[in-house]
Amino acid sequence: MAYLTKLSDLDPSLVNADPEQIYLPKVLMEHKDFKGLKFEAKVLYSFLLDRLREPLDFIHKGCDDNGSTYIHFKVEELCKLLNLGKSTVVSLEKQLAQYGLIEEVQVGSGQPNRFYLTDKLVPYVEEYTI
Repeated sequence: MAYLTKLSDLDPSLVNADPEQIYLPKVLMEHKDFKGLKFEAKVLYSFLLDRLREPLDFIHKGCDDNGSTYIHFKVEELCKLLNLGKSTVVSLEKQLAQYGLIEEVQVGSGQPNRFYLTDKLVPYVEEYTI
């Protein structure tokens, strides 16, 4: 599986996207393959995508030994952003993984997990922009 390294990997038109705006891929809202994905999971995915705009600082975004880009996001941070409880956010993360949109790797005690955003949406987005 390949991973996204920056937001414009998903949609090249986003290379100059307004950093004050969150990108919610239209395909997540309209395509039948994602109809079962909860709305809150789609919003969560948007916040994860937004982290791809960050510089490679190893605080919010880093690169592993294989050269794959990952992002960090503390569950508590996501809870606050989404105004949801921890168990709900964890459930939404699992749903995103089941849909193949992310891979989550546990790092260790006290460390935020690594999220790898897969390139699964790329062909869907390309289909929508044609």
